[in-house]
Amino acid sequence: MTIRNLFRRTEVRSAATFTLIITACVTALFVSLIMNLIDGLEDGVRARVLNARDALLAIDRRYGFKELVTVVHDEMDSVRDTDSIFSVLDAEGKVVAGNVRSQAHFEGWRDLERSNLPELASKGRSQGHFYAIWAPVSEGQLLVGMSNREVEHAWSILMRSLGWGLLATAVLGVGSGIYLARGTQRRIDDIANTLSAVSGGDLDRRVPVKNVHHDLDEIAQRINAMLTQLKRLVESANQSSTDIAHDLKRPMTRLRQQLEAASEAETANSETRDVLENAISEVDSIVATFEALLNIGQLEAGDRRTRFVDLDLKATLSDAAEAYAPVIEDSGYHLAWNVTGAPMATIRGDHELLLQLIANLIENTLQHTPPGTTITLGLSVTSRGAVVVVADDGPGIPAAEHDNVFRRFYRLERERSTPGHGLGLSLVRAIADLHGASVALGDNKPGLKVSVSFAVLA
Repeated sequence: MTIRNLFRRTEVRSAATFTLIITACVTALFVSLIMNLIDGLEDGVRARVLNARDALLAIDRRYGFKELVTVVHDEMDSVRDTDSIFSVLDAEGKVVAGNVRSQAHFEGWRDLERSNLPELASKGRSQGHFYAIWAPVSEGQLLVGMSNREVEHAWSILMRSLGWGLLATAVLGVGSGIYLARGTQRRIDDIANTLSAVSGGDLDRRVPVKNVHHDLDEIAQRINAMLTQLKRLVESANQSSTDIAHDLKRPMTRLRQQLEAASEAETANSETRDVLENAISEVDSIVATFEALLNIGQLEAGDRRTRFVDLDLKATLSDAAEAYAPVIEDSGYHLAWNVTGAPMATIRGDHELLLQLIANLIENTLQHTPPGTTITLGLSVTSRGAVVVVADDGPGIPAAEHDNVFRRFYRLERERSTPGHGLGLSLVRAIADLHGASVALGDNKPGLKVSVSFAVLA
């Protein structure tokens, strides 16, 4: 499964959405906490700077400027890191004490980059900055500052914690989201599979119902009720057409016998015989329609599956081609077929019905294409299945009509004046459905190509 198809699944999309929402909330919370904490740490550093400044100012006020210089000298000579900076300027602006000698006076607070302080840049870290402030003393100016090392350290820890936290949130979110969504996805798959099976002709398929208190179970129950009603309607419609065909077939047969008797009577003249023969032909067409309806009804009921055996589709196609070759040639058409190179394709089916399927496709071509048309029979076998193809180079069928022609009694507008009852392709689809095969119409450029795809036995 590709990444694109993966993210089309409801469970993955639900988990991703759930994780995104949780991650956004956690990120917003962490960022707010981090900013507040960093602000607090910076305020703490500035408070220590002010405490150090006030302590030195107190020494200046009580003991004088010289003592202040001495204390700053002693502070710089003591063993300590470079996280504190001091600078004392005399009245003339000359540096008389401190570890920073290149910083000019400024007003208020300022962040001093360590890299801009050459006295410190060569010692220890070269990155970071100081929170610093100048203050006036009795005979000059005093600079006091402290490093943001602890703020940076806290920032590093917090950002790592945020990263690991987001990773853990993502993993837990996706995992829990998929876990929670898997049940829903299974239910959705059950519904989708059931609807697919029903659309394929399995009207007995129903959506499993597990918990009547679940909203998806309520949907499943309504779908099942709809499918039950649909099955009832389909069976009623099929039974009605079958009953009508069955009830009318017998009187039509008796009518034909009476017409034949009248035609053969000695009192009938030639004109009367012509009329009676035309009537017999019309009766034969009606009886053929009834028989087709009865056959379709039997096929849709699935009764013929009990006669299924393992058979070679290649041999069946060869039998059909040999049987129809004389008919095709005598009608002024051309037959092109060669399945000798195709491998054996063993399927489970009814040989007689498959012959009828191919025969209907051939007869459909003979009826709806002009003489001189070439009819091509073919068979292709792959690891995915076998495909029987019946194609021609006639006028073809418009793409918009491909689905309509499988409907019972449906005929193209241009074919309404030609003989036929509009059940040939309906019978083809019924036979294909009985065998679990699919029928597809395509453009033969020019003409029509009918492909019937079967699943082969391993």
